[in-house]
Amino acid sequence: MDRRSMAVLNQLVQSDSYITIQELAAKFNVSRRTIYNDLEKINDWLKEIDLPGVRQIREKGIYLDQNVKENISSKLTISDNSYYEFSHDERKAWIYIYVSIAETPYFLDDLKELFQVSRNTVLDDIKKLKEEMALEDLELFSEHQRGYQISGDEKIIRRTLIHYLSFVTPDNGWYSLINSQEWKTEDLLLPYSIFSYEVLNTLQHLLHDYEKQSRIEITDDVLNSLVIWFYLFLYRIKKENYVKTDPIEKEVILTTEEFSGAKKICNALANQLRLDIPSDEVLYFSKYLLSAKVNYSLDLQLENQEMKLLRQVVEKMVSEFQLYAAVDFPEKSHMIQNLLLHLKPAFYRIKYGIKIDNVLCDSVKENYPEVFLLTKKVIHHFENLIEQPVHDNEIAYIAMHFGGWLRKEGVVLERARKKLLIVCTNGLGTSRMLESQLKGLLSDIEIIGVTSIREYEKMEIQVDIIVSTIPLPDKGVPVFVVRPVLSNEDKEALLKKVNSLYKNKSKQQIYSVDTVMDIVRRYAQIEDDQELRKELRSYFQAPIIIDDKKRKPNLNVLLPEGRIVTNERVHDWKEAIKLASSSLIKQNFINETYVEKMIENIISMGPYVVISESFALPHATAADGVYKTGMGLLHLQESIDLLGKSVQVFIILASLDNEQHLKALSQLTRLLSDKENKKIVQSGNRKRIIQLINNFSTD
Repeated sequence: MDRRSMAVLNQLVQSDSYITIQELAAKFNVSRRTIYNDLEKINDWLKEIDLPGVRQIREKGIYLDQNVKENISSKLTISDNSYYEFSHDERKAWIYIYVSIAETPYFLDDLKELFQVSRNTVLDDIKKLKEEMALEDLELFSEHQRGYQISGDEKIIRRTLIHYLSFVTPDNGWYSLINSQEWKTEDLLLPYSIFSYEVLNTLQHLLHDYEKQSRIEITDDVLNSLVIWFYLFLYRIKKENYVKTDPIEKEVILTTEEFSGAKKICNALANQLRLDIPSDEVLYFSKYLLSAKVNYSLDLQLENQEMKLLRQVVEKMVSEFQLYAAVDFPEKSHMIQNLLLHLKPAFYRIKYGIKIDNVLCDSVKENYPEVFLLTKKVIHHFENLIEQPVHDNEIAYIAMHFGGWLRKEGVVLERARKKLLIVCTNGLGTSRMLESQLKGLLSDIEIIGVTSIREYEKMEIQVDIIVSTIPLPDKGVPVFVVRPVLSNEDKEALLKKVNSLYKNKSKQQIYSVDTVMDIVRRYAQIEDDQELRKELRSYFQAPIIIDDKKRKPNLNVLLPEGRIVTNERVHDWKEAIKLASSSLIKQNFINETYVEKMIENIISMGPYVVISESFALPHATAADGVYKTGMGLLHLQESIDLLGKSVQVFIILASLDNEQHLKALSQLTRLLSDKENKKIVQSGNRKRIIQLINNFSTD
């Protein structure tokens, strides 16, 4: 067997459950066909030493029998060194990183050795890298004695360093590289050996000291990224490649606590590494501290004018989100404070051109499209403050804050109440969204809180289950690793795993296992009754199917033609609301109290329900008298005055929670965003209105 085949065998020996071909292909960065070839080699080898081959269960994956694993472990030494096939993008990224920070020259042969590939492969990588760098006005060239070199603006060189670093970030982030107590170069994939554990450790301790002095906690992921980024910057400084800071920026940064923190960090580094760090570099480090996401800040500074304006922006965004989403956040002031905590570093990231790669962006768009689009509708307040557009990566983070505050409706698991702890490395918005998803999904399990990886390491664990965004050190409690934003497939898989922890299954499930056991006994000898029963129970445990489409109905489901009413005129807006609500009351969606509460809200808060010219969306909360989620529409031939606003169409909204109506509301918003569609609705042609609603009721 070759190195990769041995590495695949090692994975099978160490795995305590099934593993799929796709998972192996992803782990080793090769094709499925390549994995099948490796399995053939493994099976041939196992046959030679008289051991059973790799087994496979359809829809579960492949595995080795326990006695085979024990036999291999006792007789053979399998290397723990990882095997990995670097992709084209990863090789380009490592070439850029090595040329940027390596203290010794790198030539073509060195790069060949680094990746164990041919000369032509490296030349092709370099050609593509040069093309990408040229787009940033950077140049990659080679010199006879000095090897490959990079020229260009130092700020752009460093910004590009961070960009390429994202291609080689380990699956679990930089945590394991920075925090391992037995860190050895030989344990790493070769390119990672460019990092010095001692320097990384020093940077981590200095950042921890900065947190204590500033009374903040930086999110785990960002703290680890800062350690790596500062490491790269230090080695640029070592090579005497310095940045220059704009004088106007300098005046602002010098007044911040982050500058004081960066100065202490740089002074300590200068002393320990015997390195001269110019004042402009201290300012440069300060920018990254200013832009760092935090879990909390006990001294959120708002004394400067920019931060006062930022608070006003956050308040407007929250109020407008509530209006567009037709929701009420029960702890609005708390939410404003948390969003402000996030937007402060986002403000500085955008201001100083520090780009972040949000790996969760696509997940947010896919799994929470309505929340993402609503956030895009209110982001203009923030864009006006920073005087530039906000990238979708940043919008997705903000959407996660809003999404985390929307109440979830979940599936009740019929079992004794267990305690669950969430360990999340991604920050406040992400952890709140994950907590919100799990509360809805595992609504009969008590979630005792969310913690960072650093807090987890110090804790005495007194819970039954842990859900984490990264693998954790074993503390004797089952740990389920999930993505921070759960898709329907993720939810189903997690439910299945959680269900498998509980021995008391339904009668139907017990009988199913017993029936299979009886059949097996008739034709075969069972060596381990208990383990087979356990394995079958795990296999037959059916996941609860999560269907967001049913939980978030389309517009034509919430607003069927039977609840669309037209009328010539009414006495006043109160009568209009009562008339528009009448079908919802008759069909037992709401009660009279809900109607009175909608009217009270408008009297006390003004015409906030007017969402567009001539259109009003009256609503109250679920507690005010909602039995089922639904909508009703009233069209008036003659407009009516609603506290200074002219309204012709009233759309009553009643929702059991803050989520069920969001898809329908998003579809309604798209419908009304077109002037021609608005004219059709305003015309009162009932048949055309129904047709429009059906046309826009698509996923």
